[in-house]
Amino acid sequence: MECPAPPRIPYLLAGEPAGDPVPSFRFSDSIDAFHARASEARSLDDFGEDDYREALAVLCRSLDDDANLSPLGEIGLQTMIVDALEARLLCEEGWRRYPEAAETQIERPLVIIGLPRTGTTALHHLMAQDPDVQAMDHWLMRTPKPRPPRAEWEADLDYQAAAARVDLMFARSPDMRAIHEIEAFLPDECWNVFSQNFLHSSYEANADVRGYAEWWAHADLRPVYARHARNAQLIGSTTPEKRWIFKDATHLFGPEALFETYPDAMIVQTHRDPVPMIASVCSLCWSSRNAMNEGTDRATFGESTLALWERSINSMMEARKNRDPAQFYDLPFERFVTDPIGAIRDIYAYFGLPYTDEAEAAIHRFRKANPKGKHGAHHYTLAEYGLDETEVRERFQRYTDAYGDVGARPA
Repeated sequence: MECPAPPRIPYLLAGEPAGDPVPSFRFSDSIDAFHARASEARSLDDFGEDDYREALAVLCRSLDDDANLSPLGEIGLQTMIVDALEARLLCEEGWRRYPEAAETQIERPLVIIGLPRTGTTALHHLMAQDPDVQAMDHWLMRTPKPRPPRAEWEADLDYQAAAARVDLMFARSPDMRAIHEIEAFLPDECWNVFSQNFLHSSYEANADVRGYAEWWAHADLRPVYARHARNAQLIGSTTPEKRWIFKDATHLFGPEALFETYPDAMIVQTHRDPVPMIASVCSLCWSSRNAMNEGTDRATFGESTLALWERSINSMMEARKNRDPAQFYDLPFERFVTDPIGAIRDIYAYFGLPYTDEAEAAIHRFRKANPKGKHGAHHYTLAEYGLDETEVRERFQRYTDAYGDVGARPA
């Protein structure tokens, strides 16, 4: 029996009409069709090893059985799946065309790890301005290939498509810019690469996929990080002399796999009082969850969000017990907010890295062009999501007891 094709989706051009979802559409029945859509879009058919297929099947089954997607949600999740498959195709083609990329060494990468809404994005954007550093650019994570010279990006069709998609996203959800800054040219989070293996926390932000969530909590993440490293080798093959900086809260879930892949990583872990952190991450993720699902209950969403990030920080705390403390720099949120330049200088000094005048000048330029609140203020409360301060403090007590002196409790 032929698999039903997914509906036409806003794929490369932001203005392309989405169309209506297929009646009685099932993700599980459309896995072959998703692959066909990706192959058609890129005229490629090598998806690489099959180690991603189980995760994709579990995700699709959970979307069918657990989620209550709106028409926009069906289209959005289909788009995420096809995007990830396209990225796999492009990676395989890139590794075939540029086999020398596999020889690129990734030594002592900086890895920013922290709970969401603890300043990681701002820190990432600032540190990536150092001309001796390279990061995962948003558009190149969507369409992996050797990074072209910066002056050529605007003429690149893949870059134009990524920029159009970002513009469309913010046109549909204008308030999102005040919550989380994304641009095609900016560094972005590693989950965009992890999506090639269909193993990351963002699916839970977009839909109720409890079956998938239970499964991926125990999944082997080593193939995810192996592919992450190969993506970095490919993208950075034109600038092998630059130090890598990675960032994602998802690293909290797989620290052992992270350290196996990058044993000499320099970890910058950010810390913040979990009460405003949980309220803020609920607000961030609710914007997407509410738009992409029908009948979503805020309190249920709040509890699942709290449980997700409680699990993540406990995982990281366990992993740190077995690592050299010198591998970690703990950055309090208030320290970074009060003096971001000073905090970055301290990070460089702690790890013995050269901090140049050129780096500081570039960071200052970026700060001047992107002041805090540029896109408006972000307002949120725990009560909106059925949570209260006492519960959050109880759930995160182990964390605040361990890291209270570096920002994990109120100043």
